[in-house]
Amino acid sequence: MNPLSAVRQALRRRYRQWIDRRTQPESECYLNHRRLYILPSKAGFGFLALVGALWWLATNFENNLIFMLCFLLLALFVVSIHFTHGTLSGLRIKPVRAQSVFKGDAAAVELSFSQVRARCREQVLLRFAGGEPLMVTLEKAGDTFVTVLAPTTRRGFLDPGLLTVESVYPAGLLRVWTYIHFRFDAAVYPAPLSDRARTSDRRGSGEGHYSGTSGSEDYVGLKTFEAGESLRHVAWKQYAREQGLWSKQYGDPVDSRVWVDWDEYAGMDTEQRLSRMTWQVCECDAAGKVYGLRLPGTELSPNQGLAHRQSALRRLALFGIDDEGGAADETP
Repeated sequence: MNPLSAVRQALRRRYRQWIDRRTQPESECYLNHRRLYILPSKAGFGFLALVGALWWLATNFENNLIFMLCFLLLALFVVSIHFTHGTLSGLRIKPVRAQSVFKGDAAAVELSFSQVRARCREQVLLRFAGGEPLMVTLEKAGDTFVTVLAPTTRRGFLDPGLLTVESVYPAGLLRVWTYIHFRFDAAVYPAPLSDRARTSDRRGSGEGHYSGTSGSEDYVGLKTFEAGESLRHVAWKQYAREQGLWSKQYGDPVDSRVWVDWDEYAGMDTEQRLSRMTWQVCECDAAGKVYGLRLPGTELSPNQGLAHRQSALRRLALFGIDDEGGAADETP
């Protein structure tokens, strides 16, 4: 490895550790001088190099006009520090809600930016690590709602990492930024893994519907008597009332519920099991079936509908994970 690259990586690692110590998970963030970092941008460093060259020329040739230009450019740089820092200073940021998604999909995270009085803050850039950046302009007093996409790489509670809020407004000579680590209650479901080789029609025990005409457990109704049937099934009361010859029909209860069961996927590791169970839940929901969920230590009673689907997927997402929620609400 190139020694310079090794040094650069070591510095980045130390910087990341320092940032992680300073940035703890929170439910709301107020940006002030303690939370904001500001340094010259690449253009800013080039600008300072130009001012240094002008200073060197003015000193060597004793040219007052170049001195005046040098001082003017330095004054512009100093004033830019104030305005660039003010682009983010005084903002209050908090999460509103986050979307629960499958692992690998981008979750929509809605954030609220609030300021006491109306002030135009332009070119505010928002991004999560590995996500698409979003440029916004904040103008009105009160709350402004912004939706940012957060990438997901693992199941469990949504944790997209640090949110970077930055700006180089107005001159592009300086960059002001901050890192925020929000808590979210939204869940990242296991990525569905198709498993059509296994049947999803596992029957459970409990109530269901009656099926069949030759059962022996429960009375279902009457049907026209056919030659060859047992006389024990003849409805003699109806025959005595001269209502015709009828035969009693019996049926066996058939449980129409489907169980998505952990034990059906024995021999697989945890993530493979959860991915296949997630796919089975989605298939049952799409088919309108009544289904339940069985996991070690927990069981979700059979039901159907959107709320039941979300409950089942959330249990799969948080299986084996400590219940540490955040401040943001979950949306379907």
